[in-house]
Amino acid sequence: MNRRTLAVAFLVLLAIPGCATLQQMAALHSVRFEFARVSDVRIAGIPIGENTSFRSLSIAHAAQLAAAVVRKEVPLEMIAHVQATNPEENAVTARMVALDWNLFIEDRQALAGGLGNPVTISPGVTADVPLTVHVDLVQLGSGGARDLFDLGLAIAGRGTLQKDLRIELAPTIETPLGPMRYAMPVTVRRSTDVTRASE
Repeated sequence: MNRRTLAVAFLVLLAIPGCATLQQMAALHSVRFEFARVSDVRIAGIPIGENTSFRSLSIAHAAQLAAAVVRKEVPLEMIAHVQATNPEENAVTARMVALDWNLFIEDRQALAGGLGNPVTISPGVTADVPLTVHVDLVQLGSGGARDLFDLGLAIAGRGTLQKDLRIELAPTIETPLGPMRYAMPVTVRRSTDVTRASE
């Protein structure tokens, strides 16, 4: 059986109402992922807004940052939001039950995590998938309080400069035959918005 015949056979199976498993697998494969934004940013416990800078820190927050540097523990906490879109032309709802992910900062792996709760994505709907990020800036950079603070701002995209962020996603979809995992990881980037998995 040649490739063309296999492709035709696959399309015929998809057209059969009883082939729910194949429909679910097709729906998973066509779900699009993209990096959306970051929120809830904190550096050493200090809330970070869009216009926060080292110079704008209050005396109390500056002291809080300095104490964290002395302890050599300067955590950057934020939520990285990934959007998952199930195209309107899909005939079935995609239910993502697991999502393993790896976060890379400037091509250096900084963190790995998973999905907190299952996500159900109806056809034509875009779902927000929040990923909790917690990294120690001391492990990623060097220098004093200002250097580490500015590094945190760059990673979070809050400063004048931004660090490249890349997240590799490994989604798992629920099917009648059990959980099915993507064969290839999906890569999303803040800078380039790469959204689809490779064949």
